[in-house]
Amino acid sequence: MDFKQVRYFLALADTRNFTRAAEKCHVSQPALTQGIKKLEAELGGILVHREGRHVEMTELGRSLRSSFEQIDRTRQLVNMTARAITSGEASELNIGAMCTIGPKALSGMLNQFHRSNPGISIVIHDVTPPAAEELLLTGNLDAIFCFPQTVMHPRIQYLQLFEEPMVVACPSNHELLKNDSISISDLTNQQYIERLHCELRQRGQIFNKEQELALDIIFRSEREDWIQCLIREGVGVSVIPLHSLIKPDLDYRPLADPPLSRKVGLATINNVIAPPALNKFVGAAASFDWNSLEQKKPSIIADEII
Repeated sequence: MDFKQVRYFLALADTRNFTRAAEKCHVSQPALTQGIKKLEAELGGILVHREGRHVEMTELGRSLRSSFEQIDRTRQLVNMTARAITSGEASELNIGAMCTIGPKALSGMLNQFHRSNPGISIVIHDVTPPAAEELLLTGNLDAIFCFPQTVMHPRIQYLQLFEEPMVVACPSNHELLKNDSISISDLTNQQYIERLHCELRQRGQIFNKEQELALDIIFRSEREDWIQCLIREGVGVSVIPLHSLIKPDLDYRPLADPPLSRKVGLATINNVIAPPALNKFVGAAASFDWNSLEQKKPSIIADEII
């Protein structure tokens, strides 16, 4: 039994005429007749009685018609699903986001992509810097929003998207907020909370050593949400990417001496045939107006809760 034979039978059941059924299936009448005979031989029984030009269903034909209709609906669903996936209209993408990238930086692009591609489902995965390359190379993730220094493998291609300034995050009404900007030397008199996954951490340590600056580090954490909660509670201050500021009651000032920023991009595997859905996602990331992030810089971060 094949899908064509099922389709021939259903057309014949609808039209009760071999000629019209053949026209409906866009085949010759002999081809349709032969298909019906093969189906009957496989089932071991007669499906239709021919009475002149008129056709009547046998008891077997009437009994199997609903089952054949279900088979044909399944065929149509399979074809529609296959076309949607091969065209990139429907699929599921597993996208990583480096754990230090705040959702505010990516939510606009992700929302725009969803509106243009409603059939593509996205699963967002939290990624730490040491795991990024392996997750891409093993195929566990289709792409990762990350930083260039975390994906140096030759099989990985990197598309830079935007540059994000680092700022000093403080609890509201903190004494440092009276300044228009803050230097690293200003932080030596403050209790400091260190972000262990900060991609600029080693660079900052080298700078502090060269300048003979010592920070009073009272907490260290890999969790960005914990760090911001501690800042909110007045425990200390920290240097944080601007668009990661999402806890309430936090304020910030630019880091001026030295000014620091990080580059954020999208990493994917090179020299492979990418799924259409992934090509659409990369294209959407490349064409998104990342400059719009600059227009969203708040003077005070408030009223937003994870």
